[in-house]
Amino acid sequence: MQRCGPRREPRFPPPPAPSDPGAVTRAAVEAARRNGFVAAGVARAVAPAPTWERFAAWLASGRHGEMSWLARDAEARRDPGSILPWCRSILSVARPVPPGPPGNVARYARGEDYHDAVRRALHRVARDLRPSCPPGTHFRVSVDTAPLLERELAARSGVGFVGKSGMLIVPGVGSHVVLGELLTDVEMEPTPPLAGLPADPERCGTCTACLDACPTGAFVAPAVLDARRCLSYLTIEKRSPLDAAEEEWLDGRLFGCDVCQDVCPFNARRAASSGTEPADLDPAELVELTGAGFEERFGRSAVRRATREGLARNARAALRHGATVTRP
Repeated sequence: MQRCGPRREPRFPPPPAPSDPGAVTRAAVEAARRNGFVAAGVARAVAPAPTWERFAAWLASGRHGEMSWLARDAEARRDPGSILPWCRSILSVARPVPPGPPGNVARYARGEDYHDAVRRALHRVARDLRPSCPPGTHFRVSVDTAPLLERELAARSGVGFVGKSGMLIVPGVGSHVVLGELLTDVEMEPTPPLAGLPADPERCGTCTACLDACPTGAFVAPAVLDARRCLSYLTIEKRSPLDAAEEEWLDGRLFGCDVCQDVCPFNARRAASSGTEPADLDPAELVELTGAGFEERFGRSAVRRATREGLARNARAALRHGATVTRP
């Protein structure tokens, strides 16, 4: 996944307030659905205090591991206005991840880099929305590129709810989605969170399937993940060498892990499918990849986030532990 540090944004003069912020919101949600998103909603550009306090406590516990950028950008995640002073409203969107069989690469990372696909679609949303906005309205597209609490924003705007796995769950779709945002200086009417169910993550009821199935016991509580034990973190974000226990935990995985999502009842509707993209990478080939070869093969893939060195490290671990079968 792509990451970037806080960047000071220009202070645009505020555009004239639209006569009907609700109409702009409706136009935005309709434009999102026309452009392939299964859910969309609008929120103000400030994280509520309880959300921020939970995030700050998680950082203080050290459970973010080597993801130092999360702590470095913490203030911006509390108040996006601190580096995006012009931003008034944020449109959150969810795009489904194509189904496919279990493999040593997480489903979201197969095929084209989702960042590129979501970014293109959000630019189309901005184009379609412009006629409903005042002249001079500004937009910025974000797909893992702005310091935002994405899942919180999506839940607050009614796109879905955060389950015990910490994943955003979209009703009728499940958690196999990727998120993006369209930030704007136009005043939009916030869409309400999902109604009729208890607060997150109690919407999951008594189900603990994701917590119980995690291969490494990475959940210390519902919706509280110790990233240092998470296979997605270990295969993608951790840059230092893996210790012996971590190598065994990988169990042949090379990029990411889908276990907590595969066992989730909200994903039961996803039909088993062979998919159109390979589910597995050959670890023996990855060990031999040169820098140029890595760029040629993964330059337009989300797998690039792991870096050539990280992917080769994971591949060597798989080979050392005799990885011969597909893992979820």
